[in-house]
Amino acid sequence: MGEPVLLALVFADRVISEDNGKKGIIGTFTKFFTGQFPVVFPPWGIYVCVTNLSPGDHEFSLELEHADSGEKVIGVGGNIRVNNGSEPVEIGIPIPHAVFPKEGRYILLFKVGTEIVGSRPLWVDKLNPA
Repeated sequence: MGEPVLLALVFADRVISEDNGKKGIIGTFTKFFTGQFPVVFPPWGIYVCVTNLSPGDHEFSLELEHADSGEKVIGVGGNIRVNNGSEPVEIGIPIPHAVFPKEGRYILLFKVGTEIVGSRPLWVDKLNPA
């Protein structure tokens, strides 16, 4: 197999698994707003879809850190089993409690093993008083 291919990396209010195996991605977003820091937002989730992995078991991880300071907000991971490398693998990760220390741009990294397969930004902005 060649390199893993990231098909989706999405922030959402919820990621659900239906009885028929379909994933439901509810309330996608790219930015959080708050009046103060540090802040913990209500539970949310991350949806990942990756393909072109060799058959077998693979470790994966998601790391979210502040782009400027490198402060880590999330570090989660697990294992995925691939039966057929040409079929996409879908992962829904619940995030129940992530503490954001300050405003700014955060970067989410998705890794398979030690290889970064993809990334995306998440902005956390301070609300201006009315």
